Amino acid sequence: MIQQRYISQLGVSAKRFKWLLLLALFSALITPVVIKSEDTFKTNSKYGEIQLTPHELAWLQAHQELRVAVKHGWMPIEFKLESDQHRGISVDYLEALASIFNFRITLLDYSESMNTSSVDVISGVVGKNLKHPEFKKLTDPFLNFSFAIYVNKKLNNGVEITSIDDLANKRVAVFKNGSIAKEIAEIYPNIKLLYVDIADEAFEELRLGRVDAYVGNQMIIDYHIVVHRLNFVEKVAASPFSTDVSMAVKEDMPELASILSKGLRAIGKNNPEILGKWEIRDSRYSRWLMPILIVASLFLVIGLVRILRLKQTLKQQSVEAKNTIWHQANYDFLTDLPNRHLLDTRLRQAIEKADADLSSVGILFIDLDNFKQVNDTAGHSVGDKLIKEAADRITRCVRSYDTTARFGGDEFMVIMSDFDNERVLEKTSKKILSELQKPFHIEGELFYISASIGLTIYPNDTSDQEALLSYADQAMYEAKKLGRNRFQFFKASMQHDATERLMLMNDLREAITKQQFTLYYQPIISVGSQIILKAEALIRWNHPVKGMINPAEFIALAEETGLIEEIGDWVFHQALHDIQEIHAQYSADFQISVNVSPKQFVKPERLLAWKKALEKAAVAGHHFCIEITEGLLLQPSLAVVNTIADLRDFGFQFSIDDFGTGYSALAYLNKFDIEYVKIDQSFTRNLQPNNHDAILCEAIISMAHKLGMKVITEGIETEAQMKILSDFECDYGQGYLIAKPTSLVDFMAFLFEHQRKSQNPHLN
Repeated sequence: MIQQRYISQLGVSAKRFKWLLLLALFSALITPVVIKSEDTFKTNSKYGEIQLTPHELAWLQAHQELRVAVKHGWMPIEFKLESDQHRGISVDYLEALASIFNFRITLLDYSESMNTSSVDVISGVVGKNLKHPEFKKLTDPFLNFSFAIYVNKKLNNGVEITSIDDLANKRVAVFKNGSIAKEIAEIYPNIKLLYVDIADEAFEELRLGRVDAYVGNQMIIDYHIVVHRLNFVEKVAASPFSTDVSMAVKEDMPELASILSKGLRAIGKNNPEILGKWEIRDSRYSRWLMPILIVASLFLVIGLVRILRLKQTLKQQSVEAKNTIWHQANYDFLTDLPNRHLLDTRLRQAIEKADADLSSVGILFIDLDNFKQVNDTAGHSVGDKLIKEAADRITRCVRSYDTTARFGGDEFMVIMSDFDNERVLEKTSKKILSELQKPFHIEGELFYISASIGLTIYPNDTSDQEALLSYADQAMYEAKKLGRNRFQFFKASMQHDATERLMLMNDLREAITKQQFTLYYQPIISVGSQIILKAEALIRWNHPVKGMINPAEFIALAEETGLIEEIGDWVFHQALHDIQEIHAQYSADFQISVNVSPKQFVKPERLLAWKKALEKAAVAGHHFCIEITEGLLLQPSLAVVNTIADLRDFGFQFSIDDFGTGYSALAYLNKFDIEYVKIDQSFTRNLQPNNHDAILCEAIISMAHKLGMKVITEGIETEAQMKILSDFECDYGQGYLIAKPTSLVDFMAFLFEHQRKSQNPHLN
């Protein structure tokens, strides 16, 4: 009676009520989320039944949109097309989650410097590489990929590689930012690792025979091999390593983390349906064939007209898909310039035309100076934008029918045909250098780089295409050696230099293994009191054949190959051993300065481990001063700032090396609490009363003192120079006037002799 009275009050007839009741029952059957009991809810999908708690359901109802940060250059896991659309395996997983839980997904560009307040989820996190502490990685990974060993089958020379053990004493390329590099280094220390930034660099090292193998992620590498038609690459063996890919969720969203975990478990790790979309197969069995057959059979019933329309649509889609794949295979995803594969094709065509016309082809190999420093300190987001802008500037400097390609990383290549003489190449090179010297305005900051350009001419230098590229590379390195920001034509003598450089690289790896390094010490004297309580540790390489090698010859090479971290670590631990002897025999107040490369701040774990080493040795942090270049602090990444702060809190002091040769701004150094500024020896060399260098030195010393910093001047060779610096109230001096760098034994003898003379002035 109550129900009938209530229905009549609503003006609903009994018949209509029945229909409403049936409709409600039907709606309940098709609604994705239904009440199971008072405590739990279940959602049904093609991946099975998923049980949600009331809190999780309430969270879903309150959040209809999920903001996800996705990487843009990690094919095929996640990448970005020219249409600015994100695609890849992880994007397919996100779309599957959206279909299960009925929420919208907004895809955002991932970067280490992104604003995390606008992001709920990071789609792809490998291993422990989670750069943002406000996010927490989900327990269950959704992808797991094994690593395999790849070789250049054309250069393998019959050497059989069936396991990673066969790579002993061989040169192997690995991705420097991945966990695999660390694992191989720890478990297989006899493998000589070459660290690369991107897969293209590894393939190039493999192609040129500079490495014997490449150990990489099978899913990614196999995709690259097919898409980029790398016919010389062959997968020869599996490795014992694998990696997981997980999603990460904001720590203050536990409900979302639980919901996504349940959804991903339902979809399944390495879901075959999703992964199947990204397997590159023979075109005869393309992914469009089955949909065409199914749809065609259905539309046969409807009529011939619809079949024809469908065929036309599918043909158009097939053409678009092929065009997209071709573009991805031939153009760089970041700059949209031709990539290395298309460059090879264009160069071959240019050479064929030159042979027919009896003309020449010019190659400009362009490498950006200081780019890696900007990339490491300011972050990859800034680095990517700088690369894109540099690509645009280079393209504007060449003719419309020339080919400008991104060769890999911070390297570009220009192919020039139809030119009268070398002056055309020179003019273009000067224009490019001028454009790249101009400041780059990125994210409200100014960045400065330059370029080194190597030039070769076909057929003057060589008639071999691969040798032509190699010669351009050698000419570019010669330009760097001569001071950078310049161009250099290839000369036959450079081939010998390149061979020597390769031999030096191999010798350097052996030097680390066989401990061929030694430390020299150069004293730093107090200008006022003439007391010596400081010294700089300087590495020397005692080569078994060539004898003592100066660091100027091998430090840059160590930075390029990634060996600088291990070398820098050795320097510190040897200095730590030596300072204990100096404290015991000479003075407990003695301090040693060690040089630290910006490369060592990219992965600061080794630097931070120095604290434990000091604690174990019972040596205070202030007994060490870390010398860094001022460029490291211009646009420092969060990692650099945090590492410096952490080391300073422990007691380490910091000094800016070679001050005056770069940006030379004291104001910004003050915010980092830098203790010392070191005036470069180029100012001291010509130091005379009232000349330009003297005015600059006096100004630097005066400003540094006002900002609470002390000054060390290096390169002092005469009493006159010391007198001028004393008049300027310089704090410390270093140079041959005091002493040359010497071994620890000779250095200790010098300290005792200097102390004896200081205590007995009449002996001087």
